[in-house]
Amino acid sequence: MSDISGLTKASLFSGAGGSTAKGLHDFLDRSAPGYGALSRFFSTWLRLDLTTIILLISFGGEIPRAVTGLQNLGAQIYWWITRFFTASISIGSKDKLNREVLNWLGAHVLTKKGTRILTARTEVIQNEAWYFRKPVQRDDLRHEKRVPVQYLPTFGTTWFVHKGGFFMVRRVPTRNLGSAYVGIPDEYSAAPEGNEPLVVMRLGRAIQPVKAFLDDCRIFADKQREAFITVRATKNEHHQISWDTTILRPIRTLETVHFDEKMKGELVADIETYLNHKTRRFYTERGIPYRRGYLFHGPPGTGKTSLSLALAGYFNLELYLLHIPSIRDDNDLENLFTALPPKCIVLLEDIDAIGIQRRRKVDSDDSASDDSSSDEDKDSGRSIGRCRCTLSGLLNVLDGVASQEGRIVLMTSNLAHKLDKALVRPGRIDKMVYMGKISSHSARGMFERMYRPQMSAESAAAPSGGDAELVKNQEEEFDVLSERFSRQVPDDIFTPAQLQGYLLRHRNSPDAAIDCLQAWITEEKATMEEAQRRRKASAERKSRRKKRKTLRKMKARRDSPSPITKREGNKVERVNGAEAETAKKDPKETANDVDEKHKSSQADVAKTGQVSNIKGSEAELKVTNGALDSIETATVGI
Repeated sequence: MSDISGLTKASLFSGAGGSTAKGLHDFLDRSAPGYGALSRFFSTWLRLDLTTIILLISFGGEIPRAVTGLQNLGAQIYWWITRFFTASISIGSKDKLNREVLNWLGAHVLTKKGTRILTARTEVIQNEAWYFRKPVQRDDLRHEKRVPVQYLPTFGTTWFVHKGGFFMVRRVPTRNLGSAYVGIPDEYSAAPEGNEPLVVMRLGRAIQPVKAFLDDCRIFADKQREAFITVRATKNEHHQISWDTTILRPIRTLETVHFDEKMKGELVADIETYLNHKTRRFYTERGIPYRRGYLFHGPPGTGKTSLSLALAGYFNLELYLLHIPSIRDDNDLENLFTALPPKCIVLLEDIDAIGIQRRRKVDSDDSASDDSSSDEDKDSGRSIGRCRCTLSGLLNVLDGVASQEGRIVLMTSNLAHKLDKALVRPGRIDKMVYMGKISSHSARGMFERMYRPQMSAESAAAPSGGDAELVKNQEEEFDVLSERFSRQVPDDIFTPAQLQGYLLRHRNSPDAAIDCLQAWITEEKATMEEAQRRRKASAERKSRRKKRKTLRKMKARRDSPSPITKREGNKVERVNGAEAETAKKDPKETANDVDEKHKSSQADVAKTGQVSNIKGSEAELKVTNGALDSIETATVGI
């Protein structure tokens, strides 16, 4: 044993490396000056063979290159097998199917297989990934604020078996991450941002199992979304607006929207007829554009937006929410409508922002407009200031040459009588639905929805003898309460939002809601009357200010001669009195011209009738300075 160890030591430290080491020693001795002395020093004093050390270092330097070569060879073999022995489908980063595949993996693969490399994220809005989370319900409000964590696949390939097939899902980074971290895999150097494409592969040459897997992902997503409505909103990024933000809202039934039941039934029947495949064929065969538009109008708080959400949930359609004042111009509006799917609901809120625009331009010079609507016009003008969309742009996307077919357009308006006739004509608005204030019958339905006990399916299906009698008595008592409540609610006075807000204040006690109803009605009526009085007083103040301004203009025209235009080449100068043309005319002619123009201006003022409340007599038109000051003082005081 000692002989073997001695031979090994001699071979490593005494130069017994064979002919290779000896040949290398001779080569270095001839080509490297001083190598012989250095080699003798290592051999004599350190008992090491320098040639052998150099040889080992050379071999060690080649090992990484050899490993890299083996990796490249393995990758080539892997991709060769992938190319000829697998079927694959690529999914874009912004496609809805991309998120559905990732969520399916998170629910079925990552949690069950115990994958060691994951990416985590938290969701703060109810988007398409939100419904996969099942947080533990706690009574502690501090824990309720904690956002649950969702785990998804990271970069690289995720392997799993599905229905007897070997699948691989590869998440591809959109940028080169290895430049900053050389030699470090992508999954250890960065985290996905949600905009990475996917490649779904399956071992085997048949593509049908991959398609079936994608269908399973979509079915799973649909089941998770059964209790929600998909609402898509616009997102402005890099000066481009698009349909990007997705929010899930709980499905709201039509029974929760309180307005005329007959009109509600007609609306649902009309949409059902439109969505029938026979209707589409009928429209196509007869050359009729396959589109449908509805206008929901009425006072604020009557449930126009709620009805849109309820219809989207009833017909299982995605709702695309478009807030008109947030759109910059007609180009953005056209791009958004072009990107709509063929079967969806488009909700255009605040359609007044466009509908009033042309009306206001036409009526801008009409000083005799209705004072009672001045507040509404002012609010509408504010919306128009932010929105540069035009009525022609909206009409073009609704039924222009480039407009798409198959979608349902819902519009909401608080001022339907102010909308342009071109917008509400048949073909663009096929049905107008008025949503007014709540009636006593609808108030009873709201009361029952708020307080009726929720029974389980088992107890409602087959109650026992004693339970059946108890349930019957409870129903009779509840009907009495509903009748008492509905009798106290006046018709067409309050909006559904007002009444619902009152019921929420007494959501735990229906008896308290009935007992306090009359006091609330009295208080609410007083508040509404006070608001009406303030609006009326504001309109009167505006009328007085307008009258005072008119009187000032009349006084200025009476006291000063009419301006005369002096033209010199392309330059126009406005001057007063005899100074206009002193260089061209003598003072007597100038004074006569001024008097004639002054008389003609007074005749024009009398004809136009700018002062409607002042009599046409000459004595009343000549208002003295003292009378004018007293009118101004009284107006300011009011």
